[in-house]
Amino acid sequence: MPSTSTQTKTEAPDNAKRRPRGRPSAKQAVELRESFLTAALQSFLDKGYAATSIEAIARDAGVAKITIYRQYESKPALFYEVVHRAMGDARNTMQATVVTPDADVREVLLDVVERMYIGATEPQRLALLRLVIAEAVRFPELAKSLYAEHSYVIAPIVDYLAQAHRDGRLHVPKAELSAVQLATLAFGGVRFFISKPLAGEPERKAWAQSVVDLVLPGWAPRPA
Repeated sequence: MPSTSTQTKTEAPDNAKRRPRGRPSAKQAVELRESFLTAALQSFLDKGYAATSIEAIARDAGVAKITIYRQYESKPALFYEVVHRAMGDARNTMQATVVTPDADVREVLLDVVERMYIGATEPQRLALLRLVIAEAVRFPELAKSLYAEHSYVIAPIVDYLAQAHRDGRLHVPKAELSAVQLATLAFGGVRFFISKPLAGEPERKAWAQSVVDLVLPGWAPRPA
């Protein structure tokens, strides 16, 4: 009996250290979500959409499959979230662009075009956009959501062009359309989806200058 009593006393501390069962804490939930979303992005990029499974993502992230299903009911829902997060990074970068009202218009546009180009050709985001284009036929709703994301990304540019038009510094009566056209020129269309991006800062700045030189004459203020 003494030995049994001693064993009970020494086991109690070990039992007390065991992780309590039940739902994870708020911090743990955030860490788990970040873990499987990161694994999902990598899996989609490495294997493509069709070859990626939630089971494999859970295994790569070291989480239970049910952990993912509690938040995303299907692979398409998870895919949408991965794309949304990636586009959110680009949106935040553009939202953070500081455009001062009294800055030289040409210098502002040069900076905007270069920022747009950098955002569109960041390697991981470019790879994901290529994947989205490939899956757009299968997921038409994804294309719509991406267009909405794009509209939000360029919102600061729309606001700037609208103000410049009101001030008489530019002639852009349709600011949103002009911003979309500028973004298309800045990104380079399909060129950078099927070939290598520009090589370094000098080429990038030369590209921005050529884009701005192209649009500024058409956007020049009209005589009263």
